[in-house]
Amino acid sequence: MARTRRKEQILARLTAQGKATISFLAEEFEVSDETIRRDLKALSRDGLVEKFHGGVRLPMPRAEAPFDRRLSESSAAKAAIAARTARHIREGATLLLDNSTTACFLARELARREPMTILTISLEIAQILNSGASPHRIILPGGELRKADRTLTGAGTISYLSSFSPSYFLMSVVAGASGGCQDFDLFEVEFKRAMIARADETILMMDSGKFSKSGLIHVCDWSEIDVLVTDGAPTEISEQIDHCHLLLAPTLNGNTA
Repeated sequence: MARTRRKEQILARLTAQGKATISFLAEEFEVSDETIRRDLKALSRDGLVEKFHGGVRLPMPRAEAPFDRRLSESSAAKAAIAARTARHIREGATLLLDNSTTACFLARELARREPMTILTISLEIAQILNSGASPHRIILPGGELRKADRTLTGAGTISYLSSFSPSYFLMSVVAGASGGCQDFDLFEVEFKRAMIARADETILMMDSGKFSKSGLIHVCDWSEIDVLVTDGAPTEISEQIDHCHLLLAPTLNGNTA
């Protein structure tokens, strides 16, 4: 195998699984550990991978993409996840929605539902729910407006919402791996930790692409998630989510992944 071709296949392997050990890659491509190290050194020099002790991974992003761009990413999966989540929510429930783009898709589904009490930190979501002849009671906390994604932030925001005990807390995260759920923003992490403790049921909405991604800050363990709604079963962490009520969202081609 040509060296250039091997590098391409190393990158393809890391894209599929996020990270790998040097010994695994050496066995996979039937070369020595030293040969793999030379390949990784070249890839690292070009900024294509990050090395750690005994292994390598794709460069870890340090922040989320802009909100408007995230709204268009994986939109079909997010719409399917939102529709499946909406069917799980009972009539007349009290809901707390985070500020994720997946929650925006859920808000569009809920706008057509019977009256509910809905709390959120997202002005984007509040506007979706308040459009037309919406029957919902919508509650927003105080806080500082973060213009980039129209989110209300601050310690007072969390304190105010902590006085409620919603039936459901619906959230998303940037990554879900063997170590649990991860995010980038410190306020959002603190918000989610506090709301998980307040809700009767915590529902994680997450497209399957995030199971191979990495975040920056630990949000919670899988044991704290009651319901996982996704478009693809995460077989690599199946034992860790065994306690979760797993809801699979139908894909556009009619399959359930």
